[in-house]
Formats: sequence, structure tokens, C-alpha cells
Amino acid sequence: MYKIGDRLKEYRICKELSRIEVAEILHITPDYLARIETGTQPVTYRMIERMEKYTDWNSDYILHGIRNDNPFMQMYKECPEFRKKVFIRNLLCLFDSMLQFGYKEEREVIYYHRMILEIVNGMELDVPDNVRTGYTLTEIRRIQDMDKTNMAHILGMSHRSYCALENGLSKPDVRVLHIMYTMYSFNTRYFLTRNPLECEAVSNIYRSFDEPLRDFIMRRIRDDFDEIIIMKGRTYGRDI
Repeated sequence: MYKIGDRLKEYRICKELSRIEVAEILHITPDYLARIETGTQPVTYRMIERMEKYTDWNSDYILHGIRNDNPFMQMYKECPEFRKKVFIRNLLCLFDSMLQFGYKEEREVIYYHRMILEIVNGMELDVPDNVRTGYTLTEIRRIQDMDKTNMAHILGMSHRSYCALENGLSKPDVRVLHIMYTMYSFNTRYFLTRNPLECEAVSNIYRSFDEPLRDFIMRRIRDDFDEIIIMKGRTYGRDI
């Protein structure tokens, strides 16, 4: 908790904000914020949601100490709004088609193929905000090919408490988010945004390819991006 509080304090000082100002954003008291910064109180998921909504702070850096560096993010931001999903879908489908060249172990290929399928299928759903976290947990559990009992055991909670999380009846605490990241590379920003380009697990697929394969993927995606821009979004996604 101390490291989380330390990074939160770092952001506050960098933005030249007082504890009173940050406490108002997070809907907590300045005294509670002081305890968070010194590591005696935990950050809650509600606070992380408010950071995401009202500030430009990087919740992944605050919670996990990582910074988002997806090389495709800038192209995504420049895509027309109604073609952003096509851009991501093309990218994930290209990753999927490259798995047989980038990974020698069949088990890895099967695992990453299942991950890409689950994420692409999830993109087609209009997941309401109140169940977004629960659906993401369901998605991760399916990718890991687990039942609810096993996932509840890994998270150190009862089956009933875990089902409440998946059904959107409760929010995860920082400990659950930390386990999801350290074990499976599903970071907090992916829970908040449901954007695969914000997901470390997806970025790790690309990072694990060798350099020639990464260069090939980058060229193909730049071609897709140019087509989307030139044709003003009139392009077609590939099927997995």
C-alpha cells in the first residue's frame, strides 16, 4: 500500500494540487487521503473510477507501477470514432494469425488464441458500466479456462462473494486488481475502459514476437490505418 500511496502523492505534487483539492475529487476527507499516501489506508475501486473520470492520472501507474506504452495507441486515437473498433479488431486478428510464427509452444498458441477470441467477442457487446468490471472478470476466467470456484479460490474469497463480483453487485478491491495484473497481466485500465489497447496482456502478445515479426505487424497495421483514413472509415474487419 505504501508504494501506491507514494505514487498517488507523486501525482498530486506533480499537478501542484493540495490534499484538500485531491480529496474533493476522490470524495474523501483530506485526513483519509493523508493515510492513503502514508500507506495506512488502501485505495478503493471507487476512487480509481473517479480518477479515471475526473483526472488524466494513470491508474495503472498508481496501482501497478506501469505506464501504458502501446505502439498502436496513437493510430487508434486518430481513427474516425465509428471505425475505432474495426482498427482494434484488425490488429487482434493479425496477432492471431501471427501466433503460429511467433510462438513455438502449442499451449501458448492455444492460450493466446482463446484470449483474442474472448476479447474480440467482448468488443461486440454493449456492456453497461455497472457490470463492466464483472464482465471483465468473467472474460478473464474464460480465458484461463476456469470455473467460478477455482477463480474464487485464487482470489481468496468465497464462491458467493466472487459471484457477486461477476454479477456486478460489488466492486473489486485493490488486492483483487493486483492479483489479476500480477497473475494474468489484466491491468486496472482495461477493467475501467474495456479497450484492448489498454490491456497489458494484449500488449505482451506483441512484445513477445521477435523484431522482424513486430516490424511486419506494424507495417500491416499502418496500411490498414492509412486505408481507414483515406477511405474515411469505409473498410472491413478481418475474421478470425
